[in-house]
Amino acid sequence: MSESSLWIMNKDYTGNEVVEFRNSWLFSPIIWGVLLDKYMTEEIKTPYGYKKNLITDNSLFVPLNTKIYNCECMVDRFCWEMSNQQVFFTKDKLIIAKSIKEFMALNSKFDRSNDGIYPLEQEHIIERFNEIANEILDLDENETPCFIFKNSSCDDNVEYWFSKYDEETEESLDRSLNQLDKNVTEFITIENNVIKGFTSNLEYFN
Repeated sequence: MSESSLWIMNKDYTGNEVVEFRNSWLFSPIIWGVLLDKYMTEEIKTPYGYKKNLITDNSLFVPLNTKIYNCECMVDRFCWEMSNQQVFFTKDKLIIAKSIKEFMALNSKFDRSNDGIYPLEQEHIIERFNEIANEILDLDENETPCFIFKNSSCDDNVEYWFSKYDEETEESLDRSLNQLDKNVTEFITIENNVIKGFTSNLEYFN
């Protein structure tokens, strides 16, 4: 079974995993399903009785991203950006943690299954959302300026930001995000509890 995890970025912009969460299906995929049902209700319907989802239909990503980018619900926007493995500043941890918890209450009646089950009313999913929020609250902004939520251990995208392969020694070496020469993520700027901007890693370090 795959895991999700919380990563921190240190003052030298190296990174490491600080906590792992078993079963990666209990956070980001839940967010995706809920937001699709909320913002693209008709678009995800099929004649076969099931709903389209981001995991099997990546063409839904761009229209959903556009809808959420233009919505006024910051709770939805914060959780969406978390599920996209964006970089948040730890100084904003209170609003992010609060938004994770508010997301459950705000969206509890979305993405109902054919069995009449709402995911955000399920105890094990509620526990996972609260667990992630509480782990974020425990981060020390003086020691770790930034954090990233990694969706799944099935890919090594976030690990790639902070490591490189040395062909001579055949070893994996630590590296700083500012050593990368291509865009891999964005830093989220928050002012007065509102997203004010996105800065790519290349722009951030220039």
